[in-house]
Amino acid sequence: MQPIKLALAVTTALLIAAPAMAQKSKDTLRIAINDPFSTLSNYCVPVDEAGNFYRRVYGTLVQIAEHEKKIIPGLAKSWTRVSPTVLEFDLRDDVTFHNGNKFDADDVVSTIEYAIDPAVKIEFKSRYTWVKSIEKLGPYKVRLEAHTANATDLGLLGYRTYIQDKESFDPLENKCDYGRLTPYGTGPFKVVSIDKNAGMVVERFDGVKGDPKYVRAPIKRLHAIPIPDKQTQIANLMRGNVDMLRNVQPDNAADLAKESNLTISTLPTASFVYIVLDAAGRSGVKALADNRVRKAMWMALNRDATIKGLVPGGAQGVAEKMNMICFESTIACGRTVDYPPYDPTAAKKLLVEAGYPDGFSLTYSCFIPIKHICEAISNDLLKIGVKAQVEPVTITLFRKKQADGELNMTSIFYPSAGHPDAGNILDVFFVGPRDYARDTDMAKLIDEGLLEFDEKKRTAIYTKAMDLNNTKNYVMAFSSLPTLYVHSKDIEIKPNLLSAGDNYIDDYFWK
Repeated sequence: MQPIKLALAVTTALLIAAPAMAQKSKDTLRIAINDPFSTLSNYCVPVDEAGNFYRRVYGTLVQIAEHEKKIIPGLAKSWTRVSPTVLEFDLRDDVTFHNGNKFDADDVVSTIEYAIDPAVKIEFKSRYTWVKSIEKLGPYKVRLEAHTANATDLGLLGYRTYIQDKESFDPLENKCDYGRLTPYGTGPFKVVSIDKNAGMVVERFDGVKGDPKYVRAPIKRLHAIPIPDKQTQIANLMRGNVDMLRNVQPDNAADLAKESNLTISTLPTASFVYIVLDAAGRSGVKALADNRVRKAMWMALNRDATIKGLVPGGAQGVAEKMNMICFESTIACGRTVDYPPYDPTAAKKLLVEAGYPDGFSLTYSCFIPIKHICEAISNDLLKIGVKAQVEPVTITLFRKKQADGELNMTSIFYPSAGHPDAGNILDVFFVGPRDYARDTDMAKLIDEGLLEFDEKKRTAIYTKAMDLNNTKNYVMAFSSLPTLYVHSKDIEIKPNLLSAGDNYIDDYFWK
């Protein structure tokens, strides 16, 4: 095992000072990222920006072709549902990892046993602990058994369970070092270097196996450069030191598009901005335990104005005003109850009725890239007397505060394309340390849905869960969040071959 070389000692300061260099001729696309990550791992750093890369570096047993609404082979060439709790997979025998090691059943067993090990503490643990056991039946055959029937099992394997090289993984004392020292996958891109300060470089992997209908790597090399400050990102883009920015604010994008060498691409996604209120009282704000207060807060929000003015694509009608924490296209998703309408006068009356005629104060923890949206929400709340002090947070700080029960009110955006199933989305908001509702009826509906394989019946169950959320005003999907790119005019972004709701590094092309 040879640890991957750490190179590219580039810092933000050096980027600003460096002269612009043409990168198309070098077949290298430089992308600014908000949050530096020193390991590329869906198990250890399951965040949106890292996912843009790791979903095309590592491989999964199955894949989901969303445009065709079907499950297709990945590292497994076929599978059989032996019973509601047992799946058997026949694996490909012609796949190698990026380091040349041959893929086989041992890699699948090693990866899944790691993810389900009770001693392993990772975010979103429930994405894996539904598995009771994984057994090797032969060099290229495995049997997976679940604790109970789980209707989302193939989705969890296709969207969440990325297979690692056992030979490189097992010797590591700190298993999260896999994505830093030995980030070997089987996907169309391989990691060349990774460093928290210098960023990460991935390159096309010519040895990738898979159906060319779904597998591509149009640009040879991509460099993810950590630049947490948006204004610094913009300065680097204008100087030609980076080629692409993601999730740019509309007003900044409009100004940048005036540059002769830059353009805007606004693409709809399955991501959405959400607001969670601490209805369970975990963080100590008593007022939020009253559903009248939560309803009043939703009624204070002028979503139409904020979406049109501040959400990327809002003015063009690309951003969607949502009425549930999933999309109409999400598997097994439905509702019969909408969020309460915008009515600040009625909202004030509800606060008086709840015993808060003068309002109250709370801390509003907001993910830095959507701070401008949070500030508009805070201003709307202030008009009914709710003083929500916006606290900008990084994804790392957000996760810590979330797990510790310290969030009064929070907003971040959720990339539901990572597993577009209503059961998965409900798990994100109402299971484990992420649950700020602690509603036993919600927990029962989530459990019931997992046991139902008939999609119509499962949709009916999850519709009750979505209606419960909307009635109790626990979580609001404020709006969809299209990705607004500002990039060099040499770049074109095409629809993803698999995902109907998001774009990844295999969608970036040179013109």
